[in-house]
Amino acid sequence: MKKLTTLFTILLLAGMVISMSSGCNKLLGLEKQKDWHFKPVTLDPHIHMDAWSYLKLRALGPDKNDSILNLFYEGIKYAGIDSALYKAQNHTYVFLHNDAILRLSSNKVTADCYFGMHLTSAGLPGQTWTDYPKDSVRNWLLYLIADGEHTFETLKPSNTEAKTQLPANVATNNAEGLLDFRIDNTANYKLMLNDFTGSAHVITVRTAGILADNGPIHVVDRVVDYNR
Repeated sequence: MKKLTTLFTILLLAGMVISMSSGCNKLLGLEKQKDWHFKPVTLDPHIHMDAWSYLKLRALGPDKNDSILNLFYEGIKYAGIDSALYKAQNHTYVFLHNDAILRLSSNKVTADCYFGMHLTSAGLPGQTWTDYPKDSVRNWLLYLIADGEHTFETLKPSNTEAKTQLPANVATNNAEGLLDFRIDNTANYKLMLNDFTGSAHVITVRTAGILADNGPIHVVDRVVDYNR
């Protein structure tokens, strides 16, 4: 019996070799896997519009379910910031996902969004932009526009300090109005904001490197603040 089993195994292997060497497309009744060559595709980060047009697109539609920048857009309008600033050349724009402004957990406003971090005069989280002075909102939003273009092609693991549109000496803890950018030197290659020693608010950018015609856009979903 053992000899028969050995003979059967030999014959089976011989048949497999013959089948493979003859160029047959089937092996034991199964289709042989065809050769497939992987062709990597790099997504184009260019959006072929200026930053203001992109902001309106993601705030106002045309898809009403795609309004992730709606609260950000409303804040800009409330603060009276000229839209021309979002069309100017040689800037880097930090855009605010709705969660960076108002985020709820168990029906409570979280402390890592603007309305939760900055309490109103009543000592409570805000519910709308009108709960805050226009000047305060304006200054914070101006802080999110940095001079120069800072994105994956220009940044390094060490911090790059960039001057922002925040007027000098307005913020007591950031008199120069600086915003720090760097690339996290890990496999994930994340873009980080204000990731310096002693920073109380390190931000990992949610969507980085969107290239508008007038400068890169980085979208965050947590409040951006400079605090040493």
